[in-house]
Amino acid sequence: MKAALLGLLLVGQPPVQISDSVPNFDIKALCADVSADDKASGLPQDASKCVSDETDARQQLDSIWRTVPAGPRESCKLLAGAGQVQSYVELLICLKMNDWDSPSAVPPQGRKQDSKNAR
Repeated sequence: MKAALLGLLLVGQPPVQISDSVPNFDIKALCADVSADDKASGLPQDASKCVSDETDARQQLDSIWRTVPAGPRESCKLLAGAGQVQSYVELLICLKMNDWDSPSAVPPQGRKQDSKNAR
């Protein structure tokens, strides 16, 4: 009975695809939204700065993406793509906040254990 229920649960779950490449975001749409928000707020609307920031973030992500474990990649990808806006800057910030922005990064769990031992 338990095996049958477990089988049904597993069959009902959609497969999770974990990509080895940085996701493709539409930075033109993002930057158009940012520019429109700036205009509505009375700020200068220079979409070129947004495009430049997003392009730079994408290049940084290209260099570190495969060094980041799949779990943090997917978690940050979900956060960076929340809602209708998808941002490479947000994705990079998420990885940096979790110390996954360099190949030699120590997982946050390891750091927490180290700090507990230091007390």
